[in-house]
Amino acid sequence: MKKTAIAAMILMLAVVCSGKDRIGPSWLLTIPTADIIQKDRMNIGLLHLDLGITPNLEAGLHGIKYSFPQQDGSELGFGVSLLTGLYPYAVLTQDYKFGRLTLGVSAFPYFVFAGLEQVVAENMWLMAEIHNGVSVGVRTKIGPDWFFDLGGGVSTYAYRNLFFVDYGAPANYSFSFPTNFTGFLVVSVCYTFDISQVTLPQTGGKAKAKASEKTITPEPAKR
Repeated sequence: MKKTAIAAMILMLAVVCSGKDRIGPSWLLTIPTADIIQKDRMNIGLLHLDLGITPNLEAGLHGIKYSFPQQDGSELGFGVSLLTGLYPYAVLTQDYKFGRLTLGVSAFPYFVFAGLEQVVAENMWLMAEIHNGVSVGVRTKIGPDWFFDLGGGVSTYAYRNLFFVDYGAPANYSFSFPTNFTGFLVVSVCYTFDISQVTLPQTGGKAKAKASEKTITPEPAKR
């Protein structure tokens, strides 16, 4: 029984968290992964409006991202975020025994970031992030196509002084790591569906034409 449960968890991680068949959010709480939303699937909801355009390309509220599968099974992605401003990033995601690890670099709001996603129970994943602070959270699959994220942490724009420098002030030629961290909370709901299966209702002339094409079978004559 225990082996069956472990096998089921591994299979679930492979299906839901794989780079080529990502069903659900392709970001963690606040950082991107190299995973791409499955082609023709759309994620909508609170903090979600994203579409898998091709097996390697997605675009939407989180920005645009293109991912290259590597020979070792990892995914290398390049994108431009939208939620945190139009800033480019590069990210590498790979599966390990301890979970799905993400490492990345970004122009802003932080230079480097890392994240870990791990199955902790059926339909539940633990997420941890390191960026200009730390954050942890839980992703739960609350229905066949529904995901709910809840998490939080502390963060600060540790590198902001490198971008907004008064070159006339000698004090700005040295950089000190800020110690003023601010807490934050992340709550999101995501519904994912296959847009190729959506059928739009027919109206106007097309609907009338369909109706006129119906074959009318005459009733047999009464004796």
